[in-house]
Amino acid sequence: MHTVEEALAQIAEALGAVRVRGESVPLAEALGRVLLADVRMDHDVPPFRRAAMDGFALATAEVEPGATFRIEQAVMAGEVPSGPIAGDAAARVMTGAPVPDGAVCVVPFEWTHDDGQTVTIDRVPRRPVHIVERGDHVAAGDVVLAAGAPVTPAALGALASAGVAAPEVALRPRVAIVGTGSELVPVDHTPGPGAIRNSNNATIAGQCRRAGADAVDLGIAPDDEDALRAAIRAGLEHDVLVLSGGVSRGDLDLVPGCLEAEGVRCLFHRWSVQPGGPLWLGAKQTPGGVRLVFGLPGNPAGVFVGFEVLVVPALRALLGMGLAPRRTLRARYQGPWGKPGPRRRFRPVILATDDRGMLVARAAPWRGSGDPFGLAGGDALAVFPESAPLPSGDHALVDVIPVHEADLLWGTR
Repeated sequence: MHTVEEALAQIAEALGAVRVRGESVPLAEALGRVLLADVRMDHDVPPFRRAAMDGFALATAEVEPGATFRIEQAVMAGEVPSGPIAGDAAARVMTGAPVPDGAVCVVPFEWTHDDGQTVTIDRVPRRPVHIVERGDHVAAGDVVLAAGAPVTPAALGALASAGVAAPEVALRPRVAIVGTGSELVPVDHTPGPGAIRNSNNATIAGQCRRAGADAVDLGIAPDDEDALRAAIRAGLEHDVLVLSGGVSRGDLDLVPGCLEAEGVRCLFHRWSVQPGGPLWLGAKQTPGGVRLVFGLPGNPAGVFVGFEVLVVPALRALLGMGLAPRRTLRARYQGPWGKPGPRRRFRPVILATDDRGMLVARAAPWRGSGDPFGLAGGDALAVFPESAPLPSGDHALVDVIPVHEADLLWGTR
């Protein structure tokens, strides 16, 4: 069985050098998208020498308490100085305003007193500068946001500062979703004997959108080879196909055979993960590029874990962000450790901080791989390594993968 790292390597090999398609979107619609190209500043920031404090600009930094200077001009933000200063001249300047030529420092108002004509220095700061030089923050031509960066609220401000009204962003990958199994009924149906509602498609669609992709719900394919192959053909028209159910070793687990019959090459079947061990990964080369196919197990936890650990990194690669394992945090675990085993285990946890400000991961109430409600109650997955020894004491540390952040893209760098 493949490890998580081996599975990610298989995805990287199948994708090869990803060619990311892009589009221009209005700045107001760019939040949560991924930049396709480097963004360079079109001018120096600040574009002039400016005051970092409200105060008096002086032509000398050699100032003693009690020194007096003539106030020759006042400069507000948005104005320009009337001329340079020299000698015992001073300029009254506001934060963000250009300082006159010849100014070498700004003494804050609170360290002075003035009568409108002259200003007396009451206190001299140790480093009386308070002037930001032209280009001190960013020089014209500097890269202010790199290709592959997610557009966060702060990035919107950087784009606006760079004059980018319509940034080039990666097209969202289109993910086709198929739930399999004759026992499934749509969510608006009341299940009859032996039937269950199709909850996996809704989960996967939400995970897609949170990871920066568009979800295309193709509905339910029953346990029938012709119907299943038709659904697979429709799904292969999209960038990624994700199926749930039908990938184990039961009499009606038809997904692997149907995928291979449609020309999808199996990369591996089963990985060393719990829950969700019978996961199927494949790829097909099409005129439109490589199509990745994920056959996730039918149980809700296997679907959720498989998507977070494998599909999310694949979508990041298709968005031009590079393929890498999910970001983890280190937390103090509170809950049952379970019996060590040969597979990597993932369990839902609730994150909090203790009275010392340390991150704590408390085991969420969860009844096993078929329980979607425990997953909904957690906000991270705790990772228990393969064959991990039982910890001693009450302060066992575990890695956790945040999975319910406001925007997943921002939490993966």
